[in-house]
Amino acid sequence: MKALQTAFLTTVLGLALTASTAMAGTFASVGPINGNPQFTILNNAGTVTIAGYGQDNFTYLVPTPFGFTPILADFVLSVSTTALGGCSTPACLSGDGFTEQGFTGTFSYIGAAGSAAPGANLLSGTFSVNATPINSGGKLTDTIDGTGGAYGATATATNLNGIVMSSAYLNFAGVTLQTGSWTFSGGVPAFEVNGAGTMPALGVSFFKENVATFSGLQNPTGAPEPATLVLLGSALVGLGLIRRKRFAR
Repeated sequence: MKALQTAFLTTVLGLALTASTAMAGTFASVGPINGNPQFTILNNAGTVTIAGYGQDNFTYLVPTPFGFTPILADFVLSVSTTALGGCSTPACLSGDGFTEQGFTGTFSYIGAAGSAAPGANLLSGTFSVNATPINSGGKLTDTIDGTGGAYGATATATNLNGIVMSSAYLNFAGVTLQTGSWTFSGGVPAFEVNGAGTMPALGVSFFKENVATFSGLQNPTGAPEPATLVLLGSALVGLGLIRRKRFAR
């Protein structure tokens, strides 16, 4: 009987530890609260800006005081570049891919008024380039005549500051290959490039809907949610009582 009790409590302890140390991968995701476009891409006289704003449901996928419950967040993103991009073929035909890099700027998800974390930094970050902006910083990808696309950045060995993230509830110490990805959909109008095929069409505002994910080679650490702490504490207390009884005999 005692052996079964010990095995059970050990299993509970293992589950609690697993919940508080999730496997590496995606540690947060974001989804829209409606279908309104949040992103605008604009080439204004050779400077391409990407602006995003609105309210989203932000969800931690690692233990935090909020568990895995979505939190209403105010979202802002502002980046720009003057680096030249290019199409997957010189002609930039319909269906060809387009890529432009070198974006710098910031983003943030702040707990909205009335949410579980009003005014708190759920997740924010900066985008930076190295000595060759054309191959570093944030990157825009799209398709000629397409309505999708994406924006994102990764902290690589050659550009450790490609994206640097911070949060009031996560510790990023030791987290490498930090990545932020915004996937677009519902683009209006369909995406086009300028005559040289090096930037989005001049003076045209492209509006996009989006979802976002954030990941790393290692997961950032966060404070376990209360339920996990209770589970962990109960298992430790139970194991302690069993050992004390054994020693008493």
